[in-house]
Amino acid sequence: MKYNFDEIVDRVHEDGSYSSKWSNNERMAKMFLTDKLPEDRLVFFLADMDFRCPPELTASLVKEAQHGVFGYSSVPEEYYQAVCRWMRDRFGMEVKPEEISTARGAHSAIVNAIQKLTKPGDGVIVPRPTYYYSDDVMSIGRHYCGFQMKNDNGYYTYDWEAFEALCKEPQNTMAIFQQPHNPTGRAWTDDEIRRFASICRENNVIMLCDDVHMDIKRKDVEIHPFIKVVGPEGIVMITGINKTFNLAGLAVTNVIIQDPAIREKMGHSWGGMSPFGIRACISAYTECDDWLDQLNDYLDDNIDYVVDRFHKELPKVKVWKPEGTYILWLDFTDCGFTNEELDQRIAGQAHIGFSDGAGLEPPAGTLFRRMCVPCPRSMLVDAMDRLVKVLS
Repeated sequence: MKYNFDEIVDRVHEDGSYSSKWSNNERMAKMFLTDKLPEDRLVFFLADMDFRCPPELTASLVKEAQHGVFGYSSVPEEYYQAVCRWMRDRFGMEVKPEEISTARGAHSAIVNAIQKLTKPGDGVIVPRPTYYYSDDVMSIGRHYCGFQMKNDNGYYTYDWEAFEALCKEPQNTMAIFQQPHNPTGRAWTDDEIRRFASICRENNVIMLCDDVHMDIKRKDVEIHPFIKVVGPEGIVMITGINKTFNLAGLAVTNVIIQDPAIREKMGHSWGGMSPFGIRACISAYTECDDWLDQLNDYLDDNIDYVVDRFHKELPKVKVWKPEGTYILWLDFTDCGFTNEELDQRIAGQAHIGFSDGAGLEPPAGTLFRRMCVPCPRSMLVDAMDRLVKVLS
């Protein structure tokens, strides 16, 4: 089947959308520096897709709805077998059903792992720039230990000396790792993964691997799960269908723990699953390989289009083609604008919504923006035309 990723789905007015990023509310109006949201706004700040879910998956949810009873649910063996099959066939990683726990979303899984594997006052080490983990860490009485990665014209690598120094501090007992990385798009090499694991294990630092973007990659890149490269000792791996199949609203997360000692501390299930979430995961991991392959091809072209236009028409904006994810990390430092001027041009004049980089790379990210590009190509053409007009 050929899937249509060029279709424009009305997520503003269509009944049943309930879209967070397209909603008309005070928070969104603030992003666009106005009291009334512009009708022609384009939003790229949130990591969800403007594509319909795979039709096979939608059909499975319709079938679930027709059942008509949506009470407390028990996760069946079929669910765990689907996850095992996906990890084996897509990543060459053998997983057993008893090594899989379920959670209601990645954030809840992260918070639960931090609570059960660290103590109040312990430090959790996080590279910068990074996704928004600070609330997950600090809201439960742990210390957020951020360190800056090295940035070579948009290509990021670990500052290994800074990372090792933090790991050597005895109060720091956990480190968060992403494969691939959000927002820089790095897909870490086996050597980088081995070095990270070696430093953590030498200093008894538990590794929390957030792999929710692991299915989204460029055609010439391989994503290697952390556990597959270095083995399971001291590792909690968080995966899910949410980013891959645009199902964030169902909050389906799988946690893979192959270290028996950690699994005993964590327990098996971390939150009740809805019948729709159960059905969606089974369908996604057994019926939707072709859809994902075509999605990745489409995203490759989206990313090439946007990066090429930045390089040719807005060369002062530094942007590096990501190896994984559908996220671009844009550096406007050399454009000559203050942060306020940049906001006024992008949000106020072009009516485009990006993530503010200051929240992902404090304190150095003020003139950075995060752009998520899983949308029909026509939206990106419109967005780049507007950006060229207001920034040239």
